[in-house]
Amino acid sequence: MATGAGLGNLIPVAMTLVGVVSMLRARRNRRTGRVETDDTSERRQASAAEMERRMASYLAGRDIGRADADPEPTTQENGR
Repeated sequence: MATGAGLGNLIPVAMTLVGVVSMLRARRNRRTGRVETDDTSERRQASAAEMERRMASYLAGRDIGRADADPEPTTQENGR
């Protein structure tokens, strides 16, 4: 019975080891320049770049709108 309880703790350790090894392999591949790309990653990168362009355009338009507005209102809420 004690063997079964010991093996139960081994699963999280093994999964952690697999994760560390896969991260180290990916890091080594990036450093040597062997980056594996596929259609989905290229589409994902293009989509992210398009989203960044749209967000930059939106923020630029929003900042221009603020520059045209009067920074301090001439009257307060209660009309004084």
